[in-house]
Amino acid sequence: MNLELPDDFMIRNFVLAEAMETYEKQSFGEQFMFEGFVFGVCLKGNARLRINYREYSLSENEMITILPNQMFTMLSRSSDFIIETLFLSADYVLRLPIPKNLNLIKRLSEHPRQQIQPEDVRDILEIHSLIAKYHQHTENTYRERITGSFIYALLMEIGHLYDNSSAGLSSHLSRQEVLTEQFFELLIQNYLKERSVAFYAEKLCLTPKYLSMAVKKVTGHPIIEWINEAVIIEAKRQLRITDQTVLQISEYLNFPNPSFFGRFFKQYASMTPLEYRNS
Repeated sequence: MNLELPDDFMIRNFVLAEAMETYEKQSFGEQFMFEGFVFGVCLKGNARLRINYREYSLSENEMITILPNQMFTMLSRSSDFIIETLFLSADYVLRLPIPKNLNLIKRLSEHPRQQIQPEDVRDILEIHSLIAKYHQHTENTYRERITGSFIYALLMEIGHLYDNSSAGLSSHLSRQEVLTEQFFELLIQNYLKERSVAFYAEKLCLTPKYLSMAVKKVTGHPIIEWINEAVIIEAKRQLRITDQTVLQISEYLNFPNPSFFGRFFKQYASMTPLEYRNS
């Protein structure tokens, strides 16, 4: 499931987080598990994306939302693909007075991609630009409150668009799909320490064989590939955004030693950890 894609498309990134240095190198063009929310609007071209195990196409005037700690991969895109993105940390969202009756998260989880009208695209981009503008006005005493207000306005606008577009949609998951969704939830919570199929099967009160069969049938990939992919995504993130040594990263990821981590990384990334960091 490893991908090598040429850097020939445009991404207009803006990252807003409590610790900017942690996320400033976050890119929509790489595999990631971001700890916050990611909103993207396709302005031109098309792409094929994967969120956890579900694949989606994304075209002009379509919006994609990625919830916290989901595994994201860009599978392919056209050479003219342009997307405007906002990486928004959970810290900002949790402080906002989101209406309790706004069941937006559930709808975003079930239907992360939405077709929207050109005028709605313009509205979202205008709010997006205001968020970026005022967040950078460090001399403004009320910068954080103004930025928070625009973020709140953006979320309400997205909620409105999802209300209109997904009102008639419903999700009817099979038993195996439900188990696969539960597995991915457990995986994101435990992959740093637990990498055996038996652990996840026990948590779901299943046999390893049955869980493996269910995940393979739903996703098309063996369960161990998903476990390893979660680990390699985090390993790449640590190598890209931190100054930790390979030893420190291998310990953080609970590998027995750096040599084992190096072999694991090269198997899935086709280069050593240091080669990846310097690439």
